[in-house]
Amino acid sequence: MTSLTMAFLVSWELTKAWPYLVLSSSLAIGAAVSMWVREIIIPSPQSIMVKLLGILLFIYSMYAFADLAPYL
Repeated sequence: MTSLTMAFLVSWELTKAWPYLVLSSSLAIGAAVSMWVREIIIPSPQSIMVKLLGILLFIYSMYAFADLAPYL
């Protein structure tokens, strides 16, 4: 899910078509929530890194949704 997020982000950077940004940020939120839930159910040894990556994906998605304002 995270690699698909990156692929849509690259597609948006190349084309500047806003649907790619929406898809990228939606997938980033889904990946972040999925990581957090997985860590709550089954903690892993790299728990801090997984939680940090989830937070970074969530922050990216909030900035991406804020970047969509000119398209509305």
